[in-house]
This record gives sequence, structure tokens and C-alpha cells, in this order.
Amino acid sequence: MAKSFEMYILLDLYGRLLTEKQYNIMDLYYNDDLSLGEIAAECGISRQGVHDAVKHCEKALADYEEKLGLLKAQRAYVEELKELKAQALDVFNECKRISMSRPIAEKTVVLLENLDSKLAEYETDEISEEAAE
Repeated sequence: MAKSFEMYILLDLYGRLLTEKQYNIMDLYYNDDLSLGEIAAECGISRQGVHDAVKHCEKALADYEEKLGLLKAQRAYVEELKELKAQALDVFNECKRISMSRPIAEKTVVLLENLDSKLAEYETDEISEEAAE
């Protein structure tokens, strides 16, 4: 089974909505990168049982996303942050271009730093997702 990067994120967002046993199997499969056979041995179930549980949980996680839309909202938030950063950068560059007030430029730098900080919270997910593609 090919592991989808999106499923890693969905497990992080919705994993605690699964039963403890389901979450444990998914955690071993996605986060600990164990094989189906290794998980079967650790959980005391068949390899086919692990396979079925993973497929069932993947569907459940996808259904949660379809209904709740947290990943979609998170991605929209990141795009909004990027747009705000672009606008702040435009203000900063305009201040430099027309030699406007230094305090405006300094406040814009603080704004850019704050936006970078917020974007950094999501940067790891984006880099990993791009690498997976």
C-alpha cells in the first residue's frame, strides 16, 4: 500500500476520533512506518486484519475531512497568510521606493516577521508534501 502524505495529516487532525486500537494501528503504520506484518505481530492480529483496519481507518479519516473540513480550512488559512505577507512586502518595498517614513517600514518588518512565524508552523507540512509528490 502506498502511503499518502495527506493521510499523515488527516491522522494528525482526526486520529483521536478513531478507537484506541484503530489509532494505535494507524500510528504504527504511518508514524512508526511499521509493515503490516510487524503491526500484526505487535497487535496479535492477522496481516489481513491490519490491512483491513488501515483501509477502514483511511476511509473514516477521509470522511471526517469531508464532513469537518479542517485540512481544507488549514490550507485556506496558509494561503491567506501568504497573501497577507505579499501585501506587507509590497508596502515595505513601496516605503523603500519612495523613501517614506522609517516607522512605517519598521512596523512592516515586524508584520512580515509575524507572518513568517505563523507560516513556519505549516512549512514542515508543505515541504514534506512537496517531497512526497
